[in-house]
Amino acid sequence: MAKRLTPGRKQRSPDDDDKENLERWLLTYADMITLLLLFFILLYTISSLNVGKYKLISSAISSVFNGANFGLLFDQSNVGSADLSPPTQKQPAQTTKVQNQRLLFTNAVSQLRLLIQQKLVRVTSNEQGVTITLAADTQFKSGSADIEQNFLPVLRQVAEFLNGVPNSVRIEGNTDDTPVGGTQFTSNWQLAAARAVNVLSTFEDYGVAPDRMSAVSFGSTKPLMSNATPEGRAYNRRVDIVILTQPQ
Repeated sequence: MAKRLTPGRKQRSPDDDDKENLERWLLTYADMITLLLLFFILLYTISSLNVGKYKLISSAISSVFNGANFGLLFDQSNVGSADLSPPTQKQPAQTTKVQNQRLLFTNAVSQLRLLIQQKLVRVTSNEQGVTITLAADTQFKSGSADIEQNFLPVLRQVAEFLNGVPNSVRIEGNTDDTPVGGTQFTSNWQLAAARAVNVLSTFEDYGVAPDRMSAVSFGSTKPLMSNATPEGRAYNRRVDIVILTQPQ
């Protein structure tokens, strides 16, 4: 019996089915290539650690999956040649200011420990740097800026330590609040300044570079203890050698 054909319907041949099956793999292949390309672009973006470029590529990928133009990923106006250069290697971290100051303080205490034990100097540390305090009672006579001869060996040892460090040095003169009278100085400001300058000159004689040093007078404005007692006044009469952590 002859086979009847439905009106309006074209009979498919075996050749048509084979042709359609052969072309179907191209769609899967194209999807795989696209996904691989996006994957490698994303890996490169993450390896570069460029936050701006990461956001740009992320936005472009999101646009592509939402049906936008794939050419957004290669827009040269957004991703310049500088972004494609290999990431530079990070330099080793520099020693911090705090670590420098701790090392400076430790070295000062170690080298001056005999003077510290004899209570001829004190070594402290603050935000400015490391301070070596000279006891003014043993260094100067009352109301005088002339350095006692028996104190010069102490200054020599301090100068040897200063010569071993590159930091700038500020020499600060301080007094108690007792008014200066009957001397060559008219105020504690002048007395403190003269003592600081004389210490600076002595350090220069012992080899400390003068361009590293400066002298400052604080008079009686920076007491460490109360001036109500003789002990407190003796504590406040001092010369501070401030080794600055940062260059002056």
